[in-house]
Amino acid sequence: MRSRPLGATLGRAASVRPAAFDPSVVQLRLADDTVVPSNGDVTAWVEQICAAGDVATIRTSALYPRAAQRFRQAGFAVADTLALLRADLDDPAIGAALAETSPPAVRVGSLRRGDLAAAAGVDRRAFGARWCHDVDEIDQIRDATPHARARASFARAGAFGRELLAYAISGAAAGHGYLQRLAVDPPQQRRGHGRALTVDALRWMAKRRLRDCLVNTSVANTTALALYRSIGFHPLNEQLEVLELDVRAVR
Repeated sequence: MRSRPLGATLGRAASVRPAAFDPSVVQLRLADDTVVPSNGDVTAWVEQICAAGDVATIRTSALYPRAAQRFRQAGFAVADTLALLRADLDDPAIGAALAETSPPAVRVGSLRRGDLAAAAGVDRRAFGARWCHDVDEIDQIRDATPHARARASFARAGAFGRELLAYAISGAAAGHGYLQRLAVDPPQQRRGHGRALTVDALRWMAKRRLRDCLVNTSVANTTALALYRSIGFHPLNEQLEVLELDVRAVR
């Protein structure tokens, strides 16, 4: 199911869609992360979502602090805090990473549309039902920026088949790069797939002469944080928040 507009009176300020594997959870995403909604906007969105159907929880996308404050004022609580990291593509540490050779067992190739179901399966196993993306959401991530790169790490399966072990989606906009999603099947973690896909994304960004790459991940995801820092990413002081509202508490 694709995201749908929140209504004519709200224009294109935000969109909603059911969570991947729990229709009682509605995900609310701002159309522009740099815009801070008013208190009235948030109140109107909550009222419209509650009136639209049987919803138990409203969950926001990752929000910058000023926007997150608006939702907290409306009764939302923090569900997850995300570290925001940046890699300067002119940093010598990044240059060294770009020169790395992947382990022989790691084979990186294009993530095709026919691979999206397998990618969604990896995503669910990596992040769990609460935080995973389904096929439609992965497809939307690929369309979130003017330029995108979707890649995966595969293992051979039979004479002509291949098994998807990990995937990454990167984007480019206004001179900046974004590692938007990286998921590695848990049995395949710590075998070089995540590192190879991250370096692959950085090479693509360097060829496009982008200034930097930004990525975010949960502050509790110590494995991902260690990976990014080992490549040359540095944490920024600013953090993002995902917030949730228990709709039953406000009805």
